[in-house]
Amino acid sequence: MAKSNKNFPFTVVFVSVVSFIILSQIFSNDTRIKILNIFRMPLKLISGSYYALRDISNYKKALKENKIFRENIDNLENELLELREARQENIRLRKLLGFRETAKHKFVPAMVIARDPAGLGSTIIIDKGKNRDIHKDMVVISGSGLVGRVRECGWSIARVLLISDRDSVVGATIQRTRDEGAIVGNGRSGLLMKYLELSSDVAKGDKVITSGFSGVFEKGILIGEVASVSKDASGLYLNAVVVPEVDMMRIEDALIIR
Repeated sequence: MAKSNKNFPFTVVFVSVVSFIILSQIFSNDTRIKILNIFRMPLKLISGSYYALRDISNYKKALKENKIFRENIDNLENELLELREARQENIRLRKLLGFRETAKHKFVPAMVIARDPAGLGSTIIIDKGKNRDIHKDMVVISGSGLVGRVRECGWSIARVLLISDRDSVVGATIQRTRDEGAIVGNGRSGLLMKYLELSSDVAKGDKVITSGFSGVFEKGILIGEVASVSKDASGLYLNAVVVPEVDMMRIEDALIIR
């Protein structure tokens, strides 16, 4: 039925043209001109209707195709976003895989599900707890660096005290010079390595690792890199500002050393 209505204007035009040709063979030139004048407007209207209907049909078709194209673009953008996120996750997980389990230690992977509500970045909440045999003071790492230690532990979550917290103290060693000191949290300013000997050759760019003397953090975990060195206010020691290896404000995945 729809197809019949669509072809109707064309049929009318065709019949009218054929009729005009036949009549033109019968009547004189003057008569043909008069007949043409009579049919001119109806033919024009019919022809215009035909093209208008054709344009409407094409317009609807274009709208439908445009909708399909937009849906395809949206789907492709979503897929691209998922691929980018998967790539970032893959990079983080590859860094975590740099740590190898030993007979002495096992690693439990965890995700960060919340941060310090005060916005100071001193603690994070991870999605592993006593149900995975996680306990207080277990060490937490991310990528290739130290994050902190478990401060409190629930059944399926745990709160981790970051090494950037002002209450955190970690025994540390300058990897190149073997000078020892204590890493204390300095809030958002990073870390401060205190009690370095005045004769120490520590310099900007030196790597800082855990010394293993604190009783909590085992030896050799990367803490960060020295940014600057200056005398303590007392003048008895050197202090080194240390940039953490792990960006405490951007942690998403971690490993708990069990």
